[in-house]
Amino acid sequence: MDFGISTRCFGITALTPVLLDRLRRSEFSAIELHAALPGFDYRNRSAVRDILRWFSESEMPQPSLHLPYAEDVLAARPLERQRALDELKRCLEIGDAAPLNYAVLHLGAAGQAFNPVQFEYAYSGIVTIQSFSGLRVLIETLDNDIATFSRIADFTAAAQIPNVGICYDTGHGELEGVADAIHLDDNDGASDDHLWPFEGTRNWPALIERLVVSSYQGPMILEGASRDDDRFDQAHSARSRLRDLMDEARNSIEEFRLKYKLPPPRQEDDE
Repeated sequence: MDFGISTRCFGITALTPVLLDRLRRSEFSAIELHAALPGFDYRNRSAVRDILRWFSESEMPQPSLHLPYAEDVLAARPLERQRALDELKRCLEIGDAAPLNYAVLHLGAAGQAFNPVQFEYAYSGIVTIQSFSGLRVLIETLDNDIATFSRIADFTAAAQIPNVGICYDTGHGELEGVADAIHLDDNDGASDDHLWPFEGTRNWPALIERLVVSSYQGPMILEGASRDDDRFDQAHSARSRLRDLMDEARNSIEEFRLKYKLPPPRQEDDE
């Protein structure tokens, strides 16, 4: 298992092959394209071709794609939902230039309440995304009442759509189920700051213990949001400390729990 990185680290700076080269030289092989304007301008066909050509020519693994924040996918008005889906499809057109690994989707806004009809809207949206792109869709856990682990599990059980999973974001709550991918970021416990791991209040040893015990093997993407040029120092430091914790936990989970004063495992964790 290794750690990838999201192009969110470049903030609003226009994404170019030169910046991607910096990630490659920093030995980040798994890259997630963060489709937020103006950073990754998925509307610019020429820029998109240059970026995806870089993946092919540099022999890098195909990237994953974090779709634009299209909160209106769950809007009550059909016109608003259609506009949101049109924007997602516009972004997904980049898959015509090169293959993508999977797509990460936000459902709802921070703090948004749940309404059962939103399952119908989510179903329609995800089916549209998959029929348009053929990609696996991972629903990101959010700090709302719609995209929690339990709610996503209820939705997938009811919808029975193939190739739908969960992307757990460490800044949006605790790990409460099985994740297919993980976004690694931190915060101050009150705001969704997208700090780099170890810069906020999250208990990282506790998370690493759960991942090691569960034998998690999916993608782990650093998703810090930098505003200055020390982003690579921050990313390297976070990756190094996470690797060290992983190695410690795998070497002896009992000693790891004692060292970091973690509680004994719950009975269901041992079953």
